[in-house]
Amino acid sequence: MCTVTFVPTASGFVFTSNRDEDPKRAATQLVEEKRGDLLVTFPQDAAAKGTWIAFSDKDQFSCILNGAFEPHQRRENYSMSRGAMALAYFDYPTIDAFIDTFNFDGLEPFTLLLYNAGDFCELKWDEAELHVRKLSTKDIHLWASCTLYTQEWWLDRRQRFKEFVSRQQPDQKGIIDFHANKLPFVPEALQARIDSAKPLTNIPLKTTSVSSIAQNKLGFNFYFQRTDGKLTTRKSTY
Repeated sequence: MCTVTFVPTASGFVFTSNRDEDPKRAATQLVEEKRGDLLVTFPQDAAAKGTWIAFSDKDQFSCILNGAFEPHQRRENYSMSRGAMALAYFDYPTIDAFIDTFNFDGLEPFTLLLYNAGDFCELKWDEAELHVRKLSTKDIHLWASCTLYTQEWWLDRRQRFKEFVSRQQPDQKGIIDFHANKLPFVPEALQARIDSAKPLTNIPLKTTSVSSIAQNKLGFNFYFQRTDGKLTTRKSTY
């Protein structure tokens, strides 16, 4: 859950997420789950059974990135997985209701992006405080997990992506291709993050998939592809 972008379009937006993870945890299926009166769809983590991105048939989505502001020391036990929290969001009628009611204590640090019928919000939890930032749906955004990417790497990715969007005016497929080919995880990023002089070897991380939600006047078009080609699927809410 490591590089995420949001691009406004004439009919809505394109929201796209790279998942940088151990290939052993790559999603093997797209799951549909009833939560109240919502039908929630998500690629399922093969190990934890949660997710990093999910959307409903009622104009909502959630997307999780590891870490808040700085890398953190992991503990053995947490109250809930971050992937389960990304699904719990759909149990609340609004983003504000989720923020006001959900108990974040005991969760590992995260960045959570939430959308609900035009309301777009970023939540960062650093184990002490929940930091909330309302986002504009008229601006281009790019996030990168602080556990893997330094500020310098994030700035470079954001600049290259903004230049690409300005130059190409890409559709959903073009953005997916850019994510897969120009924004994948590279070991040099982690090397810079941990400030190591030695090249890193045997890193159990790679970009395992790209997920994308395109909104138009009718609803969402969701596209998911594993980078190893073992699973490619589409889903529409209309």
